[in-house]
Parts: sequence; C-alpha cells; structure tokens
Amino acid sequence: MPDPLVLTRIQGGWDLFMTNYVEAARTLRRNPDQLARLLAERRRAVERHPLTDAVREIYDGQIGRSRTAMAELAPPQLQRYADSAVPLIEQTWLRSDSTRSSAVEAARVVLRGLSLPDQHALDVVTSPPGGGPAARVAKTDTGFIILATDDGTTSSLAVLLHELGHFLYETAPGAGLTESFPHYVESEAAALALGRVGFDMYLAALPEPSEKQKLWASYCDTEAWLNHFYFLTEASELGLCEPPPKTLDMLYLRDTYSTSVGYQVVYAMASSLIADDPGQFVTQLASRHRSTEASSRYFQPAPPEFKLPHHRVGEERTSRWRPTA
Repeated sequence: MPDPLVLTRIQGGWDLFMTNYVEAARTLRRNPDQLARLLAERRRAVERHPLTDAVREIYDGQIGRSRTAMAELAPPQLQRYADSAVPLIEQTWLRSDSTRSSAVEAARVVLRGLSLPDQHALDVVTSPPGGGPAARVAKTDTGFIILATDDGTTSSLAVLLHELGHFLYETAPGAGLTESFPHYVESEAAALALGRVGFDMYLAALPEPSEKQKLWASYCDTEAWLNHFYFLTEASELGLCEPPPKTLDMLYLRDTYSTSVGYQVVYAMASSLIADDPGQFVTQLASRHRSTEASSRYFQPAPPEFKLPHHRVGEERTSRWRPTA
C-alpha cells in the first residue's frame, strides 16, 4: 500500500474558515497582521507536506492539462477590491435574485427534471451550526447530511446543487472506497457537474433567461479557471512547476487554499474531467441511483490519462477531503 495521500492542515486558516469564508476573507482584508501570520503558516505547511513519488506523479499528470485549461478559458469574472481583481467570483446577480420559493424547492424541481432522487436528499438539508462552516456534505453515524444555508436566493441554490452532487455520489450504490483518491476526484466531479447542469436547467425555465445564462457561463468559466490556477500555484509552491502565468492578490480568499495543502489537485482533476461534457456525469449519477447493482467504481472508466492509483487518505468526515495534521 502506498504512503497515505493526506492533507497538511493550516490551523490558522482552518479555525478562521469554520465560520463563513467570505466573512473570513473580509476579516483578513481588515487585519494585515493576521494575513501575514496565515501566509507564514501556509509556507510552513508546504515545507512539511508529504510528497511521495505516487503523489508527485498525480501532480505531474495534471500540470499540462491545467495550463491548457487556463489558456483556453475566458478571462476570470472576479470581484474587485482596491482596483485589483480578487479571487472571489463576481456573483452579485446570484445573491440578489430570488428563487421565488426556497432553494430547496427550486432544487427539487431540478432534481426531478434530471431524473435524480429528491426526497431523501432534500430531507437532510439543514443549516450549518452557528451559520458556519461553509456548505458541505457531512458524514454522521447514520449516513450523510447536507449543511447549507437556504436564504431563497439563486446563490444558495447554486451552492445547494453542488452539495447535492456530493450527496448523491456518496449515497449511490457503488460509490467506491471512501478512502481513495479517485473517490474524491469523482465526488468533486459529480458536484461540479450537477451544479452546472442543474443550474442551467433552472435558468432555462425562467422568462427571458439568456442574459443570466451568459452570466452563469462566465461564472462557471471563472470557477474552472480558479480551480486550475490554485492547483498550479500549489504545485509551484511544492517545487513541481513554475507558477501560473498570471497572478492574483489575496490568495487566501479560497477556503481550501487557506486551510490545507494538497486538495487543489482534486479540484483541478475534477474540472478537467467535466470540461467537455458535464451532462454525462449527471446522467451516470441518475443511472447509478436507478441501478440495483453496485460496482467497485462509480463512473465509467476514465480516459487513460485520468487513471488514478488508489491511495488511502486521512479520516473521512465529510464528502470533501479533510486534513489530518
């Protein structure tokens, strides 16, 4: 068995982002000394991050794909602060638009339209304790629950659809080993795919949806661009490649970038997997929930360049990778 592929925790960021990562970003923006301490802690975490030959191979296999993706994607649609682009996706329209009922009920319509089960998934949606941490799928003694805030905005719907992708992957027959690297890539791919396809379906049903569909397409391009940017940034920190050709200030605004070293390759691989056809992952998600036969792997075999070795990881507590040290 290869050495464990684990995350290296950045405790200062982990504690900060246990509330709300947008508020955490604002806190750091207002407290430069706290930001300096966090970045210093990240540098120390990078220095001690496990980097076995198997892990190095995984990173090396993704670097070229991420560079190509960054070159091909549209320029990022980012928020602005002090005349600089900040790596938070511009989503004013998402936060200001209402779903007319609730994000849960809007998601129910979407899931049914995609032939995905809705009852159990939406019955277990609950608000994060104390308003935080950020939305996620949490593993409990009896199964999985979805922690997400439903404020009736399209922003909360977009977040919920992403988490539903995680939840439906985790609860389907044949989801594979929960302590394997492919499992986390597949789960993230399912979440990204359902988030995009499901929200596309929601927008298509609105009166005169074209303008919002353009905004959403730009949002998705930005999300993918950032997934590759953060991966290449992390790979360069680990000495595996040159930094990405573009730079962004305030990198701490990405919660996983600030709480751990090691997860960015999962986002990058998942973004690469769904780039051509996210709908196929949603179709497989629905097919798996209709199937009574489990298999050892959830999705159909990936192209050869995406075949991933299995690695045990740290103790699993959510559908996203959690650090152990």
